[in-house]
Amino acid sequence: THTSRSWDFLGLSRNSPNNLLNKTNQGDGVIIGIWAESEGFNDNGMGPIPSRWKGICKSEGNFNATKHCNKKIIGARWYIKGFMEDMELNQTMLEKNHNLSAIDASGHGSHCASTAAGSYVNNVEYYGFIMGIVREGAPLARLAIYKICWKDGGTAYCNGADVLAGIDDAIKDGVDLLSASIVSHGIPVIAAGGNSGSDSNTISNTAPWVITVAASNSDREIVTPLTLGNNKTILGMFKEEIFGPLITFENITNSEEIKSLTSEVKGKVVMLFFQHQEDIAVSLKILKTIGVLAFIVASSPFTQITIGVSSIPIFYVDLEQGNQIFAIFNNVNPNPTIKLGRSEVVEGQDVVLKVPKFSSRGPNAFAPEILKPDVAAPGVNIVAATLPPKGYNGFQLMSGTSMAAPHVSGIVALLKAAHPHWSPAAIKSVLVTTAWNEDTYKSEIFSEGEGNKIADPFDFGGGICNPNGATDPGLVYDMDKNDYLNYLCSLGYSNDKVYNATTEKSTSSGIICPNEVPSRLDLNLPSISIPNLKNSVTIKRTVTNVGNVNAIYKVVIKPPRNTVIEVSPHILKFDSKTKKISFEVKITSTHQRMSKFTFGSLAWNDGKHLVRIPIAVRKQ
Repeated sequence: THTSRSWDFLGLSRNSPNNLLNKTNQGDGVIIGIWAESEGFNDNGMGPIPSRWKGICKSEGNFNATKHCNKKIIGARWYIKGFMEDMELNQTMLEKNHNLSAIDASGHGSHCASTAAGSYVNNVEYYGFIMGIVREGAPLARLAIYKICWKDGGTAYCNGADVLAGIDDAIKDGVDLLSASIVSHGIPVIAAGGNSGSDSNTISNTAPWVITVAASNSDREIVTPLTLGNNKTILGMFKEEIFGPLITFENITNSEEIKSLTSEVKGKVVMLFFQHQEDIAVSLKILKTIGVLAFIVASSPFTQITIGVSSIPIFYVDLEQGNQIFAIFNNVNPNPTIKLGRSEVVEGQDVVLKVPKFSSRGPNAFAPEILKPDVAAPGVNIVAATLPPKGYNGFQLMSGTSMAAPHVSGIVALLKAAHPHWSPAAIKSVLVTTAWNEDTYKSEIFSEGEGNKIADPFDFGGGICNPNGATDPGLVYDMDKNDYLNYLCSLGYSNDKVYNATTEKSTSSGIICPNEVPSRLDLNLPSISIPNLKNSVTIKRTVTNVGNVNAIYKVVIKPPRNTVIEVSPHILKFDSKTKKISFEVKITSTHQRMSKFTFGSLAWNDGKHLVRIPIAVRKQ
C-alpha cells in the first residue's frame, strides 16, 4: 500500500525496461506545478533545469532558495493576499501567526509533491518496517511549488483569488501539468475528488476539463494478528508484538473522560472507538502520558489515518472488528487478555482491491451529465516525504484522495513525456478508457460503505489507473476549447460571463454562445451519464485513432439494467485518410417506472485494444 509498492502495483516497476516509466526516462524534462526539505526531493542524477523554465525560487522568511531549491525543486512561490483579506488580517497579525514563505507548514503539500515526483530514497525504515526503495511516479520530473493554502485555527483555507494567482504564475512559468482544480492554456489538471464518502453526490472538482481522482487501495497491506483470550484472531494494523490485559470503552468521547481513566488503563492495552480523525490525535496525546501498554483504534473502514511519531504502539481495526473485540471483553472473559502479534506484509491476490469509504462518490451534483469521478488511484496508507518534525525518518503515512491525485499527476507526467502533443482531454480519455475495472482486471474491485458492493462508475469512474495501458490506448475521445465554451453556455451563463471567465474573443456580434447550445450529453467525454432518461435518447461521440493506421474496431456493449443500447455504425474502419469517426448511441428504457442509476459500458475492440467508457443511466 505504500509508495515503495503502489507504483509497482500500477505496473511502473523500476526493473521493467518496457513500461511507461522507463520508456519516458522516468519523466525527465516534465515540470509539475503543485500546491506543496526532505531527502525525497534530492536531485541526484538529474540533468540541468529545462531552458524553457521561467519560474523562480525566491528566498523569503525561513525559505532559503540556495538550501531548499535544486534541480528537482525548481520553483517556489506563495500567495496570501486573498486569505489576508478574507480573515481581515493586518501584516503584524500575519507575521505573528503564519510562516510567510513557500515552506510547507503542515506536511500535506510535501507529501503530495513527493508522491507525484519524489526522488529515489534507499533503505527507508518506517516504524520498524524496512520499506526498501521509496520512489514516486515520475522520479526525474521537476517540481514547482505554489503555496496557496493557509491554516487558521487548525482549518485549511484556500482563497480563490490566491488559487487563481498561483495558476496564472504557473502557466507563465511554463509548467507542463498542474495539481489544481482549473485548466488553462492546454495544461492538464489533476484534482482530488474529496473525502466525503461514502454518501452519494459528494464528489468535488467536477468540471469536465479536470481529471477528478477517487482513491483506491493497492495490492499490499501490513496486517497484525490480534489474538484474544479465546484464541480468536483478528487482523489489524500495525506494530511490534505485545501481550497484556485488555480494556475497552465504547462511549468515551472527550479528553476529560479519557483523563479520568488513568487508574483503570495503566499497564493495559486500551481500545477506543472513533468517528473523527482529530479525536484519535487528542486521545493518543493523553494516553501517552498515563502509561498504557498499547492503543487500539477502532474506526470506520479506511477512515483517513495519519500516524505521527508515538512512544506507544498503535493498532487500527475497523468498527466491525472493534465490536467483535468489545463483545468478547464484555460477554466471554471477565479478565480478557490480548496478544498483538508481529506485523506481516500481505501482497498480491491476497489483498482485496476496493474504493475506501472516505473517497467521495458521484453522481455529479452540479451537472449530472458529466460523470465523475474520472478514475481512481492508490490513496490508502501512502508513505511519502513530509516535514522533518513530523512522521518518521522524514516520511509519513497518509490516506485520502489528496494522496491518490498525485499518483495520477505522476502518471500524466510520464504520458506527457511519451506523447507531448496529446491534449489534456486526450490524456484524460486514455486514463479512463484503459483503466482497470470489472471487465479488465483479474479480480473484483469492491466499494466500501453501506452494503459493500462491486465498485461502479460513481465510485471510481472508468476504474483504477493502468499507466502502461494508457500509453497505447488505440482510440481517444478528444475535445477542444469550443467544447468547453459550449459547456459553459449550456449552464446558462451569459456571453459576458463566459468572456470574463475565459477571455475568449467573441464574434463581431459580441456573441460567444450559439443560439442553439449543444446538449451536455453530446460533450465528447470518455463516459456517458444520462440522469433523466424518458423513453429514449440519442447522443453523439467522436473517436480519434492514435494506434495502427489501418484498424477495424467492433463495438462491445454492456447495457445498464432495463435499457437497450444501439450503436451506429457498430464497426469503425480507420486508414491513412480516416483518422476520426463519429458514431451515435441510442439508449432506450425498457422500464416504465422511475429508477436509481444503473451502470454499464461501451467499448471498441480491435483485438488488441479494448477502448471502454462507463455508462450511467437513471430513468425519469
